[in-house]
Amino acid sequence: MRLYYIGVDIGGTFTDCVLVDQNGKHRTAKALSTKDDPVSGVMTGLGRLAEAEGLDLATLLARTNRFGHGTTIGTNAVLERAGARVGLVATAGHGDALLMMRGSGRVAGRSIEDVFAVHGSRLPQPITVPGAIQEVHERIDASGAVVVDLNTEQAVEDITRMIAEHRLDSIAISLLWSFANAKHERALAEALAAAAPDVFVSSSAVVSPRLGEYERTVATVMNGYVGPACSRYLSRLADRLGHTGLTEPLLVMQSNGGVLPGEAAAATSLGTIDSGPAGGLTGVATLAQAYGHDRVVATDMGGTSFDIGLVIDGKPVMAEDNVIDQYTYRLPHLAVKTIACGGGTLARFDEATGGLRVGPQSAGSEPGPASYGRGGTEPTVTDADVVLGLLRPAAFLDGRMPLDRDAAVGAVGRLAEQLGLSLEETAAGILEINNMRAATVIRQQTLERGHDPRDYVLYAYGGAGPVHAFGYAAESGVREVVIPLGNGASTLSAYGIASGDVVLYKELERGLLAPFDGEQADALAAGVAEVEAAARADLAAAGFGDDVVVEIDALMRFREQLMHSLEIPVTLPSDGKRLLADFDAEYVRRYGSGGTAMFQTVEVFAFRARASVAAGIPIPAPHSEPAAPVERADVYWPGRGWTSTEVHRGSVTGTVSGPALVELAHTTIAVPPGASLSTGTRNELRLQLPTTKES
Repeated sequence: MRLYYIGVDIGGTFTDCVLVDQNGKHRTAKALSTKDDPVSGVMTGLGRLAEAEGLDLATLLARTNRFGHGTTIGTNAVLERAGARVGLVATAGHGDALLMMRGSGRVAGRSIEDVFAVHGSRLPQPITVPGAIQEVHERIDASGAVVVDLNTEQAVEDITRMIAEHRLDSIAISLLWSFANAKHERALAEALAAAAPDVFVSSSAVVSPRLGEYERTVATVMNGYVGPACSRYLSRLADRLGHTGLTEPLLVMQSNGGVLPGEAAAATSLGTIDSGPAGGLTGVATLAQAYGHDRVVATDMGGTSFDIGLVIDGKPVMAEDNVIDQYTYRLPHLAVKTIACGGGTLARFDEATGGLRVGPQSAGSEPGPASYGRGGTEPTVTDADVVLGLLRPAAFLDGRMPLDRDAAVGAVGRLAEQLGLSLEETAAGILEINNMRAATVIRQQTLERGHDPRDYVLYAYGGAGPVHAFGYAAESGVREVVIPLGNGASTLSAYGIASGDVVLYKELERGLLAPFDGEQADALAAGVAEVEAAARADLAAAGFGDDVVVEIDALMRFREQLMHSLEIPVTLPSDGKRLLADFDAEYVRRYGSGGTAMFQTVEVFAFRARASVAAGIPIPAPHSEPAAPVERADVYWPGRGWTSTEVHRGSVTGTVSGPALVELAHTTIAVPPGASLSTGTRNELRLQLPTTKES
């Protein structure tokens, strides 16, 4: 009897499903996402997955020993402003933290054009119900000592009155210094659970136990905003899967690249935002180990967006600060940068300059590109692909969704007339600009971290990634491109969700100053031991007691720099001298040797523990298929013109020299002149670009 690992990722258009068996063989399936009832789309996709495996769905789920899921419920609630009616509970005198924001409140998360449009600057739309703020009399100091006791009974009476008055679905509790001592927040949460059991309660000591009153309050309120919808959805999905045959717990992907049981994930629903891109980067990190790469630029190009993340020394790069609609919060998450640069990105004539502009607007999935035949009339990147022959209409999505070439020619042609260019020049210009935008963000994410992109391998996935990777990889200086899992590249986020470890982060604020010797050394050891014990306890409470691995980072900075910090791994037993040396070395590598001369005191301001349980997913099994028949078609290659090109419908074996197209079921790989594509040993395809551009 086979045992299966399943990953499901809900996207804006499609719900992707991936199955991996105990031998490492994988299958994929897609179904249209069902916005009104996302569970239906999941079950449809799983049904197709079971059919591909030759089983009924009940049998497939009964044989599944790990089920991971990534959801856009929280993301959609924020984007559509369809979250819960949430109220805030704060310490007396601190109820206006969200209203005041920080100095960057008007510009955080905004484009540079908007930042300099001073008269158009604005505060973001409130995320709490206007007036739904209850201040409670209590005070805990920075050391965690209780200065003023909380009258829990009176506070709950006031809060329940506010719930009734404002018809609230959710309460966010963010008390001063709660991360130093959560006693008062726990008391309020427990009392509210009894007094108002239908109201979702979010506690800052659980969601974001970090210094920074504003950021901690944002995280807690955002968690309360998306929590009710996420909780209801995950509960319905778990019930449906359980009734259908799944006996293992539902695991939910977090933005930190790990999964948690559904109940724990629902309590911190903020962590599910951007779980799809996190799943993709997690999948890249998993496959990079099997493929032998320790430095990877991960690029996911879909219909509307382009996501980029880095894998360095085999691990995805992490970040702390995140911004949603100008609200900044802190939560450990994978550092994934997203820009509007996908297949559906619109191209237009810029009347101010008389030039060609591409993005950031998108045609979306409805009506979509003109070539989709769903009413779209404006030219997009996908339409340019069709005009140039990089996408052949009859082969799109394995022939299940033929494209309309005439509509694409008409849309791009109208733009060409405005620009005074030929049809082909306009289409090639659209691709070049789109590729330049993608390459720019790649250079920013690598060079700004002190890394040379030429030292990296680029992984291209998503439906549009393999089509355009040759262009944006060359522009960024990368010469080797990997299409992971071949056709499975279009569902890589679902694969990453299936392969993600169980991960839980625990943080502990401290203020230790270098040199870390004497009492400071003892405090360093005590902090490390405390955060490790807390992380293990939390994972044990979630049902994971065995095979737990804990890694600890010290969050360090020069004391004079409040906004810049580095994560430095702590070797056990903790060694203060080595920790300080490692900080200096990383600071010099990232900012140059002159940077350390500008500051004096180094501090450890927090410890972060990463407790994990390995997924144990089998590595991709060696796989080969017979070569597909070779056809020929004319393709307009930028800089080369119309060229007779090999077209491989399906799999390839050995090495294919460019120019060539490889048409897989869910994506197309473009191999430009001078490049070569070879098959790897574990389903991947490797594109080697020429060292100089073909002319």
